[in-house]
Parts: sequence; structure tokens; C-alpha cells
Amino acid sequence: MPVTQTNSEKPKRSRAAKKTETVEIRNRWTNAVIFTATISCRPGDSDSVKLGLAVKAAVAARANLTGANLARANLTGANLARANLAGANLADAYLARAYLAGANLAGANLAGANLAGAYLAGAYLAGANLASANLAGAKNLNDEYLRPFKADLFLTLDSLHAGPIEARHLIAKLRAGEVNGSTYGHGDTNECACLVGTIAQVGAREVDKLDRNGDRPAERWFMMIRPGDKPGAVDVDGKPTGGGYAAQKALEWVLDWCACHAVDPDPVEAKAA
Repeated sequence: MPVTQTNSEKPKRSRAAKKTETVEIRNRWTNAVIFTATISCRPGDSDSVKLGLAVKAAVAARANLTGANLARANLTGANLARANLAGANLADAYLARAYLAGANLAGANLAGANLAGAYLAGAYLAGANLASANLAGAKNLNDEYLRPFKADLFLTLDSLHAGPIEARHLIAKLRAGEVNGSTYGHGDTNECACLVGTIAQVGAREVDKLDRNGDRPAERWFMMIRPGDKPGAVDVDGKPTGGGYAAQKALEWVLDWCACHAVDPDPVEAKAA
């Protein structure tokens, strides 16, 4: 007579047991150890996951991660509220849905970081490297927290003595997806360029003679924009792209500048065409 196994008697599928590892978080400049974390991970977990676990442990311990090398860390959904990440290297880090309320990201390298859906209320982004960063869908990132970028865009346009022609040219370039925040370009060509480089194209001004400063908040914002990034652009899943979001905000700010300076962004001749 065959024996029937009950559910309790059936062999259970075993999951890989977790193991304990020690992970060091080092300074991006000196390579000195900033924090040593003991983490629990599974065999096969990537270095990105392990570093992410170490960062979570460091934040829980209220460690100061100023200048930390956190490149490519997987921090999905991490609670980093009020963490001091000033000057940290977060290049290509995955921060989707991370909670960064009140975090200090001043001067942090966020190049290529994915912040989609991250909660950034009160986060300090001044001086952060935003090249190719994805801020699309970041929660609570309202105009109040973006004011330094908008204000510096106004200041940049004013300091370059921009007028209606320059403003309209910049608007046209943003709308056409013909901005490249990674290069100043050449004033005597019409190639994609950054904020200052795009303005220089009007009248074929020499870029070298303009006030170039890649550390300005406005230029750092434009670093997120690449050729083809039109305002409000979405990906294949219908979600806003990082470059499309950055271009949309930049366009809104330039239009606001036009309103403040009584400049018609779409003159009669353009409308007639």
C-alpha cells in the first residue's frame, strides 16, 4: 500500500542561508575607512547590495558619511532621513523610493544616480553633481527645494546680458531636445550645448569669453539634460525620464524669466510661422 506524505512531511525547499560579512565604507578621496559594518547577506548578493546594506547600517548608527565612496550602491527604499552625505560619491547609485528627507547631499556626486520615486523633502542638493541623474518622480521635490537652481538660472541669464533673442533661442533648443549639459560647445556652431554654450550660439559669441562655471547650480541642473531630452519626455513604460524632467523644469524657469522681463517667448513672427 503506497504511503501518502502529508504537507508537514514533505521536504521543504531550502533557501540559501544568510552569512555574515564585514563591509568597509571608505572615503572617496583618501580611501580611509569611515565606517565598518557587519551585514547579513545571501551567497550571490552583489557588491552593490552589500554596500547598500552597509550604508543602511551606518545611517542607523548615525555615522557621518561625508565624502564616502558609495558609487553603485543599491539603496532601494532605504531610509536615509537626515543622513550626512555631503560630498559623498553616489555615482550610478540606485536610490529609487529611498527616503532622503532632510539629508545633506551638498556637493555629493549623483552622476547617473536613479532617484526616481525618492522622497527628497528638505534634502539639501546645493553643489551636487547631477549629471545624468534621474529625479523624475522624486516625491515632495517641489519648487521650494529647487529654488537655488531656478534663482541661479535667472542670475546666469542676467549676468550674460541675455535678451529676448537669447531667451527665445534657449527655449527653442529645450523644446527641440537640442541641449547637451555635458559640453560648452562652440559659440560659432549650432551643436547641442549646455546653458552657457547654448546662449553663446546667439551672435556666435566665443564661449571662452563668457562666465563659465560648471559648479553653478544652473549648470549642474543642465548636466541632467542630454541631446534628445525634450521637456516631459517619457520612456517606453510611459514614465518620465530624468532628462525630460530636467528639461521641463528648465523650460518652465526660462519662461518665468521671460515673464519677469516682459519678454514674449513666442513673438508674433514665430506664431505666424
